[in-house]
Amino acid sequence: MRTLAIALVLLLAEMVFLVWDPVLPPESVPGVLTLTQGEFVRSDAAEPPREGWEPVTLPDSWRKRRPDASGLAWYRVEFMLAALPAEPLALYLPRLAVAGEIRLNGALLNARLRDEQPEGREVQYVDSPLYFVLPSTAFQPGRNELLVRMLGDQDMRSGLSAPRLGPVPVMAAILAPQRLLGTAMPYALVILMLSAMALACAYAYRRKQYAGIQITLALGAVSLALDLIPDLPLSRGDRYAVRAVVFAAMVWLLCLAAYRLSAVRKRHLPRVIHLVSLAVMLASAATIVQGTASDKVWLYATPFYPLVAYVLALVLETAWLQRSMRLGLLVGVAVIWMAAVLHSNMLPFGWLPWDSFRYNTAAAVPLCAMLVLVLAERFVQDREEAVRNHRAAVGTERARILQDMHDGMGAQLITAKRLALREEVDRKELALVIDESLQDLRLIIDSLDVAEGDVLPLLGNLRFRLAPRLAALGIHLSWHAEAVPPLAGLNATGALSILRIVQESINNALKHARPTHLHIEIAAEGKGLCIQVRDDGQGFEAGQPEASQPNAGRGLAGMRLRAQRLGASLSVDSEAGKGTKVTLRVPPQLDGA
Repeated sequence: MRTLAIALVLLLAEMVFLVWDPVLPPESVPGVLTLTQGEFVRSDAAEPPREGWEPVTLPDSWRKRRPDASGLAWYRVEFMLAALPAEPLALYLPRLAVAGEIRLNGALLNARLRDEQPEGREVQYVDSPLYFVLPSTAFQPGRNELLVRMLGDQDMRSGLSAPRLGPVPVMAAILAPQRLLGTAMPYALVILMLSAMALACAYAYRRKQYAGIQITLALGAVSLALDLIPDLPLSRGDRYAVRAVVFAAMVWLLCLAAYRLSAVRKRHLPRVIHLVSLAVMLASAATIVQGTASDKVWLYATPFYPLVAYVLALVLETAWLQRSMRLGLLVGVAVIWMAAVLHSNMLPFGWLPWDSFRYNTAAAVPLCAMLVLVLAERFVQDREEAVRNHRAAVGTERARILQDMHDGMGAQLITAKRLALREEVDRKELALVIDESLQDLRLIIDSLDVAEGDVLPLLGNLRFRLAPRLAALGIHLSWHAEAVPPLAGLNATGALSILRIVQESINNALKHARPTHLHIEIAAEGKGLCIQVRDDGQGFEAGQPEASQPNAGRGLAGMRLRAQRLGASLSVDSEAGKGTKVTLRVPPQLDGA
């Protein structure tokens, strides 16, 4: 219930711009002439016709007064001036849709209206106010005539605002908020989107993350292009339908991302997000196929408003539980964006004032800025974490090497020192202990060079070091190695454990079995690894305790302990007079090895 209550509050917040429009031009301003009365005529003529004019009150919405009308028309607005103005005056039209050309006393103020073109390329609608600073010579004492040749379309919101005429400073102050939101904000949005996309691409390259954000930003760029680029090979209705499909895909990805940010899990919510998003996309795309696309396609986006409010309620609960200001701000800017989207999507239906400003592009700026902030923060945190992890890894590796040297080579050197101090000790025995110490040092060094879980190069180095030693002892070494898959999770510690088990198996055979032939076999076993060390020495009876056997050597128990820590299995098969076989089976996945 708490989540539903929060979602209801957020849904009401999404409606804020429906009741409060901060940049709606005032109907009357002292010193400003608002022209609300004029004449209207439907005509394709390049010049205003002489007949057929009818009175009209401005603003004039075609959807309300002539819902089936499309094509060219003329507006004529007359006003009186007692004398020429002493200073330049500003002419301001909050909205002219679809497009139009403005004439004052016969002089053309903007680009001439381009007629409809063949092959589906039409005059496109740029939703921005028109503003002209006019010298006093543009006016005349007495009667002045403002003519507007306008193109309208029944598939989109068409009509004309009431023109405002007044002193430049006053009119500039009225226009300033809309100019900021309609001109500066789109450029800021482009910069922020490019910044966010660069950060997301960097993450995707380095850590294979934020692919969803990349797709969302790409969709946002497409939506912005459809909104800002006036000349595209799409009909006006199809343009709105494509934007609706792109918008649905964006909200789909953003809802999933927001749900993952929340610490609350709802079993069926992801499925609901998928179904609602697909339904909106298919319904919007169907209008293109059916040839009924218009700006009213935004009605299909209605299910998104409660859905987004519910998902944001989960994120807001998480922000409260985690005391996260960042998540709270993210919810805030998302609500502002959805409020702007809801307001803009309601404009085509004539439920709001004609002069209402479309906030959706401007409101996306704080959302995109918050996204850049989050990505930049994660980038800094990840770099700091990488430095900490590197330092920790260096410290851990240093400690491991010291421990390995202490347990292996260190103990052997201490033994060698004690033997050297005893005169009765055979020098060959002392040399053997020192040789074992050097072998252990080489094993430690080799284990540092494990790459991508491949143990064959390490075992190959061991073979080339063993071959001369065994040949000097008159022992034949045979070696059979197959291509084996890499062992996931194998690190230096695991590699050293494998090498030491193989080394100790060989040392035990040399010390106690008196072999003439040693055979080492390396093969794949499924996705894992199997290593066998066989000798033709004296062997031992299977029923006798291993620790009491001559070829127990440095301890089969120690070898089994290494295998257990590695997550591998070790088996020893032997028979008196027939040699011994040591088999090490290593699984394909070594956790922390």
